[in-house]
Amino acid sequence: MEKRKIYGAIIGVLAFVICIVGITYAWFTWNSGNTILSGESGCFTIEYTNGTAISGNISPSNDYTGGKSTTATMNIDPSCTTEGEATINLTTNDTTTVELTNGAVKYAVYNGDVLVNEGSVSGSTQALATVDLTKTATTYTVYVWLDGQIADNTYIGKAYSGYISVTAVQTES
Repeated sequence: MEKRKIYGAIIGVLAFVICIVGITYAWFTWNSGNTILSGESGCFTIEYTNGTAISGNISPSNDYTGGKSTTATMNIDPSCTTEGEATINLTTNDTTTVELTNGAVKYAVYNGDVLVNEGSVSGSTQALATVDLTKTATTYTVYVWLDGQIADNTYIGKAYSGYISVTAVQTES
């Protein structure tokens, strides 16, 4: 009986110490002002205008206009003095049935009519573009389509399923 009380007391003291350490770490992290997270965190604003999903059956197309798309708008709060950059990522879901190995599934990132980056979807999560953030809200559209020059009949009725995400980090001025 005596051993149980001693073990209980030791476990109680350890739990108390762990709680104090965790609270102290959280307070210092919150207070430091250097922790910048994805999304709307302090100075960075990221909004997904049409949601984050890029999913559905894709048919062969000559260019990006024949595919699926979604948009993200991002900026730095005008009252902030920090600088930053954002990375636009594409994550391919396991439910994708279209073949990704031969480069037939393409992506393009546009800022209005200006091409920022393009390439082939390789699966998993891949960074599509890294852009500098400004105090003016800038909208980027991510397109995913099936390249009609590469795709053959094996792609008919196949679906792509994925989503975009944006991470923002502070850069040194």
